[in-house]
Amino acid sequence: MTRRPLLTLVCAAALTAAAPAQPPAGAKPASTPQEDKARELFAAGKPDDALKQLQEAVKANPKLPPARVQLAGLFYLAKQGGAARQNLETALAEDPRHPEALLLNAQFALAEGHATDAIFSCQAAIALAAEPRWDAAQRKQFVREGRIGLAAAFEARRDFAGARDQYAALLADDPKSGLARSRLAATVFHLGKPDEAFAELQTAFKDDPGVELPELQLSALYAQRGDLDKAEEALKQGVAAHPTLAKAHRAYAAWLTDVGKLDAAQPALDAAAKIDPASKDTAAVRGMLLRNRKDYPAAEAVFAGLLKDAPESTFAALNLALVQAESGDPVKVGKGIKLAEAEARKNPRNPEALAVLAWCYFKSDQTDEAEKFIAAAAQAGPLNRDTGYFAARILADGNRTREAYKVLQDLATARGAHVYRAESAALLAEVAAKLTPKPPEKK
Repeated sequence: MTRRPLLTLVCAAALTAAAPAQPPAGAKPASTPQEDKARELFAAGKPDDALKQLQEAVKANPKLPPARVQLAGLFYLAKQGGAARQNLETALAEDPRHPEALLLNAQFALAEGHATDAIFSCQAAIALAAEPRWDAAQRKQFVREGRIGLAAAFEARRDFAGARDQYAALLADDPKSGLARSRLAATVFHLGKPDEAFAELQTAFKDDPGVELPELQLSALYAQRGDLDKAEEALKQGVAAHPTLAKAHRAYAAWLTDVGKLDAAQPALDAAAKIDPASKDTAAVRGMLLRNRKDYPAAEAVFAGLLKDAPESTFAALNLALVQAESGDPVKVGKGIKLAEAEARKNPRNPEALAVLAWCYFKSDQTDEAEKFIAAAAQAGPLNRDTGYFAARILADGNRTREAYKVLQDLATARGAHVYRAESAALLAEVAAKLTPKPPEKK
């Protein structure tokens, strides 16, 4: 039966500050000829013909997800949410007791921020898995997927005790699952037991070396909580515990770069490069360190190399666009604009892509375009510390001093990487001085 790797996706997303929407049921590349053909037809803009192929596939193998569920998944991945939802509703009308349709509904709900709806759908899917129409393997899979969805929904509501219980149940069936145990550890951490959480993370890494290093995961958890000293201490422990692993040194270098300790970051980065000279991840950290140091020519060479090796990389493209925009060379600035425009077209709802494009326009004195795209970025989602600085600078130059001051005040308490740390502080002082009432002149 075609399944999606939901556990991997949910766990990986939960370890980051922002969890992306999960690919839904039926979205995993198929293995049967009918499913392969369905994907080709869908990509060619023929969803009705794709549905017929999926129906043939399900007829040949009834254990596959329902055809409408698979089609809804294809629409979802194509970012056609309305059509995805419509096909899911049809699937539920055709077979309201099929766990696959309910699990897909739960994933839609999670992606849309509707945790309660996701919980109801997962609970219903688990209950319906007990029906005699399913064999033992199907029943086990439905229950497993339902528990994963429940855990994700409970975490979204910050019900860490509820999430812990779901991960514990998953581990009862699969004690060696490193991802499930890592998520269990995170819930334990949020319940105020960091030592117990670290012990679980160590067990997860022992059982499955493919998961992230326990010290790095612990550091991320402390950082999410705002305890930056303990987050850095965990990274130091990671270097001490894994001196021959490039990722331990690289993570520490990236952290030091993000918090502005640039001189300290260099030896850690050099250690990572010595262990694994060809690592693209290490090159990415080097590029960010160079950007922080305002060494734009060297940073440009790094990001250009990364983009050449991975033309689809948004990270490489946006960073290359930024260093080109900062170069002061009109030709390079123009290249940066083209790169940023391409990324904005590719990700029209990505606030970072829109903000970078706004900054590139700003650096080329196209102020109207800069203002338009920074407004679009703010509407698309929350800005990070650097893109927030872009917004404040553009507002300030447009004589919208009070708005710029408000943005900068919000940035002052934000956490995370900040290439424009010094510029933000200087701009805050500048706009604050303009807003401070001047004493009356003496007569």
